[in-house]
Amino acid sequence: MKFAHLSDCHIGGWREEELKRLSIESFSKSVEICINEKIDFMIISGDLFNTPYPTTDALEEVVHCLRRLRDEDIRVYIIPGSHDYSPSGKTMINVLEKAGLCVNVFRFKDNKLQIFVDKETGVKIAGMCGLRGGLEKFNYKTLDKSNLEREDGFKIFMFHYLLKEFLPKKLDMIECDDITVFPKGFDYYAGGHPHFIAKKTFDNYGLVAYPGPLFPNNIVEIEELNNGGFYIIDDKLNIKHVPVKLKDVICLNFNAD
Repeated sequence: MKFAHLSDCHIGGWREEELKRLSIESFSKSVEICINEKIDFMIISGDLFNTPYPTTDALEEVVHCLRRLRDEDIRVYIIPGSHDYSPSGKTMINVLEKAGLCVNVFRFKDNKLQIFVDKETGVKIAGMCGLRGGLEKFNYKTLDKSNLEREDGFKIFMFHYLLKEFLPKKLDMIECDDITVFPKGFDYYAGGHPHFIAKKTFDNYGLVAYPGPLFPNNIVEIEELNNGGFYIIDDKLNIKHVPVKLKDVICLNFNAD
């Protein structure tokens, strides 16, 4: 069994047309890589789009890519992120799900999350959405984890949230929770939201990983990351970061005194 973990694609996020095109092409390139790698399924941990209401051009490209995956029998599981989930609860992810192109894993009812079972591999997947201003923390506080922790087999928990254990020093003023807000006993915790690449294994929890953005979403990220990427993981939790490089980046520094 092998799957891909993407996050923070932010398709439609750039104002500059050339950079906007590159963000879409990065998603298309990742799909091509995943097909060649013969993955079983793909998970996207929030912010597929940069807005709950993407442009027609962005939507057309994403639909085309998701259809390519469906034609290859590669299932796609998504949670909405803080950018593509509106305050009213609307998200284009639900439209894509209605079209049979993906599964929106976020199902939160009576303080419980639903578990989805991938039909071919038997992998069990649950996920919590991201909300503006980190308001999903209130969902974590009321989350009844008992049904999730009782499940056996290979399990993946998807989230769009910055954990305290990964908090960079430059962001130490941000309030966030530690890993104990998550259900225990999952094999892989598929993170999104912070735009950095990181992974760490925790006792009683498993491997927690952030793949970083699929394409840099601002000038600083272009300078620091050069390009985006994603993870490919197997059932032994062997994990590799796959860069998605479309262009070379040249940084020029000028003294403007």
